[in-house]
Amino acid sequence: MAISMTRKYAILVCAALALASADSARAADSDPAATQVQTLTASLLKSMQAGAAVSMTERYRDLEPVIEQVFALPLVTRLSVGPEWANFSADQQQALIAAFSRYTVANYAHNFRNFNGQKFEIDDAVVSRGQDKIVRTRIVHRPDPPVSMLYRMHEVDGTWKIIDVDTEGVSALALHRTDFAAAIASGGAPLLITHLNKASEGLMK
Repeated sequence: MAISMTRKYAILVCAALALASADSARAADSDPAATQVQTLTASLLKSMQAGAAVSMTERYRDLEPVIEQVFALPLVTRLSVGPEWANFSADQQQALIAAFSRYTVANYAHNFRNFNGQKFEIDDAVVSRGQDKIVRTRIVHRPDPPVSMLYRMHEVDGTWKIIDVDTEGVSALALHRTDFAAAIASGGAPLLITHLNKASEGLMK
């Protein structure tokens, strides 16, 4: 069975996120949730500006600690799997977290390789939504119209971390949920782990 997760998520990242930050001038510096988004965009900008001078392996190595710092990768993995998570063994859960983490870093390393004067603006106001916070951003790349992005943040062990990125109304977490379910229905955790690892290898070429 062909699994569409890699293609759809890569398109989502490439089409919107790849217009990464050259400037976070209007960021809410005092809010820790916004600070995490700033940390991410600064690292992505550095990766983009390096261009072809940096290998994919080096780009992955540089982005990995930042992605792990700002994203709640274990939580996002569990939320993406949904109720089936409880049926997986502890070893399968850990393997899935590792595979999804590699895939996430590889996706960013693959898509953030070019810089053409893009600018990322972060709103002054950080919106509370229940136990979460929403950091609103706009990607400006004239003459194209701005792209609206919402970072959904959740506090994990005292640190605000990203659990979803909504780009023009399209939720990355929702895409993961749909495609994880398809993979699990076809072959359970082993198929999903294998697919994520193969996708990561493809992105790193």
